[in-house]
Amino acid sequence: MSESPAGGEVSADGEEQSSPSILYRQVAQMNESAISVFVDESGSFDSDVNSSRYYLICLVLHNQCESIVKDVAALEDSLASLVKDSNHCIHAGPLIRRECEYAQMSRDVRRRIMSRMMAFVRKAPFSYKCFSLDKKFVSSEGAIHDYLLQAIVRFLVNQADYLNRYDRLKVYYDNGQHQIKSLLGEAFSLYASKTVFVCDVRPENYRLFQAADVLCTLELIRQKLRDGGRLSRSEYEFFNGFQNLNRNYFKAIDKKIVG
Repeated sequence: MSESPAGGEVSADGEEQSSPSILYRQVAQMNESAISVFVDESGSFDSDVNSSRYYLICLVLHNQCESIVKDVAALEDSLASLVKDSNHCIHAGPLIRRECEYAQMSRDVRRRIMSRMMAFVRKAPFSYKCFSLDKKFVSSEGAIHDYLLQAIVRFLVNQADYLNRYDRLKVYYDNGQHQIKSLLGEAFSLYASKTVFVCDVRPENYRLFQAADVLCTLELIRQKLRDGGRLSRSEYEFFNGFQNLNRNYFKAIDKKIVG
């Protein structure tokens, strides 16, 4: 994984991702300033608390003039001894629960993978904002939409002085949930003249998208604990208890929160 000279995220072979359009190629020009917004979500977009009690959206913001080439290289070098492919796409939930591609990995190896990713999160020049909703207090999918839309719009308005410094806002989403694609279109209509949506993003091509996944996972755990819940057995064993989770994870990501 690499970057363009202007700091924009590109694939491992140096090609721009997800959109061959003339407009998207124009955005990548070095004489334009741009901020990337990587979007990830957690939960099911419905009012059924049995499917998932909480719904979260995480926005990771990165000024493309601030290169992350060295940060990505350091991460991938550090992963080389832990996984077969140094370009391995990190999925926080399965990593913690020992699922999917991590099913045969020891807890020690999985912890070290997370540790390497957290080092990237601490050092890379980006910030983030997470929006969470307890579905116990909503009665419909429409209510979820309205709550999240208002929260994101409020954030974008509050950040207007910062966002207006840039010529382009590039919003990256993997189209995981069609409701979020629509919601993002509404929210970023505030900056319609400068916003470009990069859809069908492949998470393995963007370390910042994977960072959004990690942050969304950690914020989900934190929300659960704030409401009196407990760590699951897999969470407790992975993080070695709450004190370690708070000291090495929550306090670290707090420094990256914007707004």
